[in-house]
Formats: sequence, C-alpha cells, structure tokens
Amino acid sequence: MPRATSYHRPTTIEGAVTLLAAQDHMALAGGTILNADDDPTPVAMVDLQGLGLTDMESGADRIRLGAMVTLDNLKSDDRVPDSVRDAARAELPSTLRTLATVGGTVAVGDPDSVLLAALLVHAAEVHVAGPDGTGGAPLANVLRSNGPCHGHLITAVSLTTGGTTVCESVGRTPADTPIVSATGRYLDGVTTVALTGVASTPVLIDPGDPTSGLEPLGDFRGSADYRLHLASVLTDRILASLKDAS
Repeated sequence: MPRATSYHRPTTIEGAVTLLAAQDHMALAGGTILNADDDPTPVAMVDLQGLGLTDMESGADRIRLGAMVTLDNLKSDDRVPDSVRDAARAELPSTLRTLATVGGTVAVGDPDSVLLAALLVHAAEVHVAGPDGTGGAPLANVLRSNGPCHGHLITAVSLTTGGTTVCESVGRTPADTPIVSATGRYLDGVTTVALTGVASTPVLIDPGDPTSGLEPLGDFRGSADYRLHLASVLTDRILASLKDAS
C-alpha cells in the first residue's frame, strides 16, 4: 500500500476540501483501492468517513446517493433502479461491497465497471465540492476527464429512475468480470447504451454505430478486434431486447 505520511479525518466538507488541496493528500473512502495500492509514493490520507455522505434521497424521478453510500447498501435499497442494484451486486465480491463506495467507484473509473455503465444510462450526475464552491457535471464528462479536478471532493451521485433497462455481457466464465458488457435503457422514445471494456472508462455510444471512435486495448482476455466485435454483437442484443420489451 502507499506509504502514509499522515492521517486526517475531517468532520466537515470544507475541512476535507482544504486538506485535499495539498498535492500529496488523497481521499480515503472505503479503502478498497488506496489500501490495496502497491505504489510506494508517500501520501497523506484524508479519511472521508467523518463527513456523513451516506444518505439516499429519492424524488419523483430521481435519486441522490451520498458519495459514501456503499455498494452493499446500494444493492439492498429498493428505491434504486433494479439495473443499478444488479450492477452493484456484480461489481465486487461481497466482502468488498461492504467497503467500496459510490464516490470511490466514480473516482476510479474502472473501464470494466458495469455499475458505472448502469449509472451512465441512468443519466447520472456527479456532485462535487471544491475551493471554488459546489457544482455538478454529467458522469460521462467526469469519466472523460479522469475524475474530478484535483482538490475537489465527490459529495454525491444523482441519477434518473424509470424506463426499461437491459444488460448483456461476455466473460471467460459467468462469474468473471466481463470482457465487454453493454447496458441499454429505453425511456420516452430514447435508447441510451453504455459499454465497458472498450475504452479507458465505461462510455456512452451511438446505438446505431456502436464502435465509432472506439480504440480498445487488447489483453490476455481478448484482442482489440474481438472487443469491437463484442461491442457490436452485444449492442444488437440490447436493442432487440429493448424493442421486445417496449
């Protein structure tokens, strides 16, 4: 794990933002990433557990998730869309789901995250606090920018509810992390599709031309060409399933 030079546990958002402004200070949420990192670079850890940020607030067609909501809590709350709950359940082993957080998942931007794909099709917005105040941006923009700007803290993720959602994936085994997955949602005449395993983060794609602009990197699980092939096949399956369900 990184060599911790100091440990801080702020109790206010303002205090956390002040600490994170320092170049060597890093946010510690559930610890599933930072504590497992073998990078020896010295860091000062800013523990976010004292900030609260664990509430879920639901409205008529939107739900707001505090950044410290764990994936275990996410999968168990029936206010959350079923597709997001299922994705949270599939994201990590049960022992890690009790630690990993929504905010941490967004900050890491794992290219294989089916949870991020589900959030993308549910028009997720990331809410942050920083030295310049508070604000928000679409999850797709945050992922494209490799997370929030330095010194900014994710405080919540909000998403829309409703619609019909379908997920398709291909992995080496049913329990393995998908090589490529496709998540699609149909709402009010609009179909939205997100893919994993084809870019540096999960991405929204044009359902009519699913491989446009994609340049996946191949690895031992599948070549770039194979991933592009899966992207097309899985998107077609998603569109057929959504058509049948509409």
